[in-house]
Amino acid sequence: MKKPNFQSYLLLFILAAIWGSAFFNYKIVLISFDIFILASGRLFFASIFSVTVSVFFLSSVKLKDFYSKDFYWFLLIGLINYAIPFVFIAIGIDKMSSGLAALLMSAGPFYAIILSHFLTDDKFNRFKFIGTCIGFLSVSILVYDQIYITENTNLISVLFVMGASFFYIIGGLIIKKITTRYNNETITCFSMIWATLLLAPLTFYFNPNLIGMTFHIESFYSLIYLGIVSTAIAFYIRAKLIINNGLVFMSQVSLLLPIFGVFFSYLFLKEAFYPSMAISLVFLIMGLFILQKGYKKNKP
Repeated sequence: MKKPNFQSYLLLFILAAIWGSAFFNYKIVLISFDIFILASGRLFFASIFSVTVSVFFLSSVKLKDFYSKDFYWFLLIGLINYAIPFVFIAIGIDKMSSGLAALLMSAGPFYAIILSHFLTDDKFNRFKFIGTCIGFLSVSILVYDQIYITENTNLISVLFVMGASFFYIIGGLIIKKITTRYNNETITCFSMIWATLLLAPLTFYFNPNLIGMTFHIESFYSLIYLGIVSTAIAFYIRAKLIINNGLVFMSQVSLLLPIFGVFFSYLFLKEAFYPSMAISLVFLIMGLFILQKGYKKNKP
């Protein structure tokens, strides 16, 4: 593991920008397509890209492992880490601003801390506890203002987006269990394929005229972008950062993601920026910053 250099920080900013840009692209896709086309289409293009890269550029990914006795792990990760959260985000973001969704999703590390404390040997320290409390305060400010004061969002939409973040954390814990047997590239490639296969029947069921349907070309471009850039390429950048600079450094992307998410939603969709979002953003970044100190404190 190397000390972060200029290239490391540049990749960290690029990753935050890519993930932050996903939220307004969700809204563009939903202009023409339903939630199942959004989720399965994103996974389809991500799978095609990942398989192509694996076949031609990554010798560490063995396609025969897709049929191995551990295939059910890839299927389970595909369901929990990709299929369910992608559908949940699509359902939730349809009834809220993309900036709000970015802020809610950025609170994921706080859920991870709680689960890790009870399910792994990664326990609370005072920095993690304080950071988590501040993080949930930021979410409370958002939810209270958007649901009960401005009435721009319903509680169900918020719960779906927060549920997506929760499933990401569960998926991450499952991935951690099999990283001793398979590398990150193999796990991601095969689990995305399984997620695509799991969502395909639902997509065709709710869209029987899928082949001949009409749509805005911008929605199709955004769907391709979500699959290739926000899913597949983003993973490879994430993996490079973890390998070169460690998980703690990579996790600092959470400090930048809400900034990019809110900025892009205002820039491209002209969505309203409420004072509560600014306050929540400050608390969120403060909580994540303290959380990073907690991770560093636990390092041997």
